[in-house]
Formats: sequence, C-alpha cells, structure tokens
Amino acid sequence: MALVDQNKLYKDLESKKFQPIYFLFGDEPYLLNQCVDRFKYAVLDENTMDFNYSLFYSGDAEISNVRDTVETLPVFSPQRLIILKNAHELKDAELMQLEPILENPVDSSVFVIFAEKVDKRKKAIKILLDKAICVEFKKPYDNQIPQWISYLCQNLDLRITADAIHRLHRLVGNNLSELDSQIQKIQQYIGTKTNIELGDVNAVVSFSREESIFDFTKAIGQKDRVKALEQLVSLLDQGQNEIGIIALLSRHVRMLLTVRSGMDQGIGGAKLASLAQVPSYFIESYCDQARVWPIRKLEDALVVLHETDKALKSSPVSSHIWLENMVLKSCSL
Repeated sequence: MALVDQNKLYKDLESKKFQPIYFLFGDEPYLLNQCVDRFKYAVLDENTMDFNYSLFYSGDAEISNVRDTVETLPVFSPQRLIILKNAHELKDAELMQLEPILENPVDSSVFVIFAEKVDKRKKAIKILLDKAICVEFKKPYDNQIPQWISYLCQNLDLRITADAIHRLHRLVGNNLSELDSQIQKIQQYIGTKTNIELGDVNAVVSFSREESIFDFTKAIGQKDRVKALEQLVSLLDQGQNEIGIIALLSRHVRMLLTVRSGMDQGIGGAKLASLAQVPSYFIESYCDQARVWPIRKLEDALVVLHETDKALKSSPVSSHIWLENMVLKSCSL
C-alpha cells in the first residue's frame, strides 16, 4: 500500500481511520513498543477487549493460529486487533503462510505486524511492503535527543533543566528505552519534586561505562594514544562488545568528517551542529577534535575501522590485539 511517516499513523489512529494490515519495523524499540498501546487504545473498546485482542510472539506462535485469528469475526465490536511481534525472527516460508490474508485482507480485523530488522530480499517482506501500511521507526539523531528527553519528562509531569538534559544525554546516549527507564528512576529518587536538576541525574544514573565510551571516542578524536589505550582496556574490562566499540567509533569519526567538511566551508555554530546532527552543546568539542584531522586522514581512519571490523569477524587472532592496532594506527594518521 504505502510507506507513511509515524505522525500520519498517529493521526489516523486518533481519527479511528483503520486499515486491515500494518507493518511497523525499525531499530527503535521504544517507539515500536509504544505503538502497541496506541493501537489498543484506538481500536478496542474496554468492555470487549478480552474478546477482540490477540497478541502473538513470533518465537512461540503457530502462524496458522495467527491467520485463523485474523480471519475470526469480532465480538460486539466493529474490529478486532491482532498483533504479531518479532516478525524478523520468522523464516520466509513461515511468513509466506500469511500470504492469503495479505492478498485478501480481512476488513473486520486490524492486523499489526512488528519487526526490528527487515531483510527486504525476502519474498514475504516484499509482499508486506507492497500490501500493508508500512511505517519505519528509526533511532533519533543526536540533535533530536534533547527534545525527546523533555518529551519523556513531560509524559511523567516532570520538568528538567538544560544542564540535566545535557548530562543525561551524555550518560545514556540516544537509546529512548534506556532514557525513559532512567527518567523513571530519577522520578522515584526525587519523590514529590517535579523538577529534575543536574544533581538528580548524577545521583541516579550510572556513568562508568557511558563515560568510558565517551572518553574513548574523544581520545581517538584528539589523537591521544595513551588515553585511548587506557579507555579501551576499561571498556573491555567492563564487557563492552568489540564490534560495538568499532561501531561507536566509526559513528564518531563520521561525525568528525561532517564537522571538518563544514568547518572547511566556513560553517559554524548552530548551523554546523544541525549539519552534523549533534546537539549544539556538543559542537565545540567536535570542532576541537576535527581541527586535529585533515579530511583525508579521517577518511583513512574509516578505512582502518572497516578493516578492523572485518578482521574481528573473521580472524582467529585475539580481538584485543586488533583493537590495540586500530588505536595505534588511528592515532598516528
């Protein structure tokens, strides 16, 4: 049918404009999980919910049962709601069992299929993308996180100061589920207070691993070999995944590349922060690091990171050796 944005989906649900099949996918589990409640609130009546709501998890469900439920008529209601979660865990042949109701949707059912990773080469996924109302939920960019933190606080009738937002963002990153969890912990900590301050964040949110990651990428950005090696040891001691370290560092270097390119074009301040998609309060740190790197050297660093990622996934040599070599190569570019 169509790929629509999430705001269009929300408006249609509020207006009770339902389609028989939805396919919601992406790498932002918080937004995906929120949609379950949005559909329940929009489609179902509280008095008949028990008769007209079915939730299936792909790892446990028989797909034939899912299909039969979709084809079952609602009880004392215009629609029934059927949700299938974790569809990315299904094999293509299993998903293809849904083809009859994808090709001939049941108007009295609202069938919502959730998935995280989507392999668009699969025949069933191609059919879903063609037949369903599709919405992709991507992780927000770094420069969108301050607004999200404010929004998550408002949902709990809380206000949060700018420096507390800055600190929470630095410690937690752009994981909305973790941000929401930490804000709820802070709410319990502050009791009857309704305003979150910097001290509240520092008192509640653990910072050992997050600070180590931040310090590690910053040390590489500053070409501080000794500090980078120290932080690498700390990350590995904490159990940080080696592939995850490379992914985080690659993202950091790409941001530095964007910042350096913008600086070379005479762009600065808020405009540069927007271009790099980072909050304005981080941009000076990125600029300081980017000044150390010519563009060609940043491109070389990305090649080193790609080669290290490939080696970690295929080489029998101990992973820490590849990571240490990566640090030494990157800081000497």
